Amino acid sequence: MSDFGKFIELSRNQKGLSKSELARRLSITPQYMADIEKGRMIPSEEKIEKLVKTLELNEKEAFKLADKLPLRVLAEAKQEYYKQGS
Repeated sequence: MSDFGKFIELSRNQKGLSKSELARRLSITPQYMADIEKGRMIPSEEKIEKLVKTLELNEKEAFKLADKLPLRVLAEAKQEYYKQGS
């Protein structure tokens, strides 16, 4: 199980949601939800954002555990990088 999967499972349990209910709220299958929690799948940025909103998670922590960066953060970093080079 990945750290991200453990984090999601713990957060889901703290909210009192079943895997099936969380999967329904995310518009994914219960099997895909199980794969996320077991660390077999890392969801897309969009699904991570939905997990953050649904489970009321810290966005930075969630993305860090998933070893991903939101595209908007990459875009901001890119702009800042090119500003510094001028």
